[in-house]
Amino acid sequence: MSQHLHLMESLERDDDYGMIHADLHVGNIVYQHGKPFPIDFGRCGFGFHLYDIAQSIMGLYPNQREQFIEGYQKVKQLSESAIPMLESFFFMSIIEAYSFHAENVLETEGLNEEQPYAQALLRAYVNGEPFLFQPLAI
Repeated sequence: MSQHLHLMESLERDDDYGMIHADLHVGNIVYQHGKPFPIDFGRCGFGFHLYDIAQSIMGLYPNQREQFIEGYQKVKQLSESAIPMLESFFFMSIIEAYSFHAENVLETEGLNEEQPYAQALLRAYVNGEPFLFQPLAI
């Protein structure tokens, strides 16, 4: 985890910082004539693009995350340190999502069911094991 902390401390507001949606996931995309359009700009603001990516891939399976990153890199190449930083932003996204949904009694059961997976992700993160693109043993 210290590798992640060091990378996060080194972030600067450069080309990888700017206007982001901050909550872009499949539930915040509508389609019109087969084209996707983002909605719900309530969290929109300035931030790191990797945070926006983390928000977008949080609900995806590992192979879908890999496809997302491959598609993203067709538009903009990520740095060598991007994946460890993305893992840190991924956890920030999880914590924010849990904080938001924990207030809703109707969400409690689902959050409880997710705990074994969330704990497996956290173990991998703390142990410095990559986790974004491979299934984890729960």
